[in-house]
Amino acid sequence: LTIKVEAYSGKNNAPSMWGEAGKPLKLNIPEPRVWSPSDPYLYPLKVQLLQGKRLLDEVDSYFAMRKFALEPDAVGKLRFTLNGEPLFLFGPLDQGYFPDGLYTAPSQEAMLFNIEYTKSIGCNMIRKHIKVEPLRWYYHCDRLGMIVWQDMPSGGLIDGERVAILSLIFGFHRNDTRWLSRFGRAEEENRAEYRRELQGMIDHLYNVACIAVWVPFNESW
Repeated sequence: LTIKVEAYSGKNNAPSMWGEAGKPLKLNIPEPRVWSPSDPYLYPLKVQLLQGKRLLDEVDSYFAMRKFALEPDAVGKLRFTLNGEPLFLFGPLDQGYFPDGLYTAPSQEAMLFNIEYTKSIGCNMIRKHIKVEPLRWYYHCDRLGMIVWQDMPSGGLIDGERVAILSLIFGFHRNDTRWLSRFGRAEEENRAEYRRELQGMIDHLYNVACIAVWVPFNESW
């Protein structure tokens, strides 16, 4: 069994790649067209499974070429960069509520409305607040060029306004390796479950092009 992988970019197709089924396959993209909010280009992708010359199965998908990073500027301050260029991120905290669906979008039009409206008022990012959306939502962010900060749904106990304010004003930090009952994390199994669910969320969304930031803790939880 062999795998054939082919990407498309207008008239200039990337070279097709062949390889043994079940083994990693690296597709080289010469002079890639990079993804950004101003040009959210997605490469169409076709993957075929063959036995000799006989086609057994195929699937169509897509991917984007982009690089999120933190890089120092001219005076040594770390800046968020996209494809090597500094980018200021601005956008709403999106809790994903719908008046006629609560946490579930009643239709694709409703799902699209929030993303398209956010884009229309000049924002380039959405922080998805303590919620994991259906993959369809992230596809639309990929397609429309909306960068996403993805929260981990909250767990444990909130730290309280006093600690939050001291942290912001004076840089105070509570030691989170002692007195774990204050955080609602006294049980080892509770902490292990958090790590499993966090890793599960990242594994589920790892190849989404639009996600730039993983937010492990919401506010002072």
